[in-house]
Amino acid sequence: MTDRTRTTLSRRALLGSTAAAATLAAARTLLPGGAFAQAAGPEVKKATLGYIALTDSAPLIIAKERGLFAKYGMPDVEVAKQASWGTTRDNLELGSSAGGIDGAHILTPMPYMLHTGRITKNNQPLPMAILARLNTNGQGISVANSHADLKIGLDAKPLADRFRQLVASGKEGKA
Repeated sequence: MTDRTRTTLSRRALLGSTAAAATLAAARTLLPGGAFAQAAGPEVKKATLGYIALTDSAPLIIAKERGLFAKYGMPDVEVAKQASWGTTRDNLELGSSAGGIDGAHILTPMPYMLHTGRITKNNQPLPMAILARLNTNGQGISVANSHADLKIGLDAKPLADRFRQLVASGKEGKA
């Protein structure tokens, strides 16, 4: 007669099974089932984005003019010119529901300072996230040294002509 109450599980197998179970439990805790679910579109369809009229605000303005916000599911985005950096800060504090703005083209230290409350009224932290860095090295338009002979100024027609020539010849060029 055989004793079936006795197990043949070795210590190594027990440790391996325990480690696997612990790893699986940790993975379920860290990666809940719905964590990677994606909605059909953006959470919001409307936002008011502030900007200061400088060249580095061009991506926001161009995106609005070309309909890119609408194309990607946010048809009600408004791009609102701000009078100053201080006004931008104040309007971010207000938020669009109180007549302010939801986001902005803003100087790099300001989001961090708003988030920590260093430049807000009563030093109250303002939840802040940087979604896109539009500019990191100043706001200027530069032209490659290979086009220095064109003397580009306010009229960029000579540069456009040069690019047409490059395209026609099948060559690549640097802007």
